[in-house]
Amino acid sequence: MMTRREMNGSLAAALAVLVAGGTAGLADAQSAGTQGGDQSQMHGMSPVKTLMQEPLGDIPNPEVSVITLEVRPGTVSQPHEHIGPVFAYILEGGIENQVEPNPPKRYGPGDYFYEPAMHVHKMLRNLSKTKPAKLLIFQVGEKGRAFTIAAKS
Repeated sequence: MMTRREMNGSLAAALAVLVAGGTAGLADAQSAGTQGGDQSQMHGMSPVKTLMQEPLGDIPNPEVSVITLEVRPGTVSQPHEHIGPVFAYILEGGIENQVEPNPPKRYGPGDYFYEPAMHVHKMLRNLSKTKPAKLLIFQVGEKGRAFTIAAKS
């Protein structure tokens, strides 16, 4: 299992590659992580472990945001859509999440999920009535545009 420090380092490296070289740079970094002489091993770090990989899609003037989302105890979100893909990693607590057309699924610390662009995010629910859940989220959107929009009826 990957530690929080390793996860944060991997996420920061992936973000740096995305900002510097786009998805082609990310593929280069990933293939380097699977070769014997990658940079992480030379500096005494563990090899990079890919948790998930999905296409970003065609988004004009793309922008990546990395946020933490704290979901208060008992909170349930309203249906909505994201204009770009979402990559989420559960840091603390437990949640239930549902994105159409899939059924609801439960996640805990160390779990992660992907939400494709413009799919109805039906629900995100904190499973605890006493403790918050905390997620680390990479979201891709169009610069200057709202990232989350109301779900179409």
